[in-house]
Amino acid sequence: MVVMQKPVNMTLIPAIAIATYTTYKITMASINLKRRHRSAENLVRLLRIINFIDALVSIITLQNTLIVVNAKGDLSEFLPLSAATSRAIWAVILFLSVAAMVKGIRGIIKR
Repeated sequence: MVVMQKPVNMTLIPAIAIATYTTYKITMASINLKRRHRSAENLVRLLRIINFIDALVSIITLQNTLIVVNAKGDLSEFLPLSAATSRAIWAVILFLSVAAMVKGIRGIIKR
């Protein structure tokens, strides 16, 4: 997806619908991620983190869709943008995953 090798056959209106859904998804996942501190249940916290990670991956899909739908000509000029966005989202996912693992291990050690 990052190297733009999969063609997208849609118009601007479905792309805008995907953008709306992605905005809703990231907003709700962010709100739920903030609420994870209130929950005493570790599984609920972990599920909220996973939901947020899923919303982050939706951003990459949305970006690819909007680039392909709106681009006129060569898509290779968007590779640096796609790479930077993917790298940033990957870093956030890695941070959240490591933080969840550390917290889980600390919880096991305390028991």
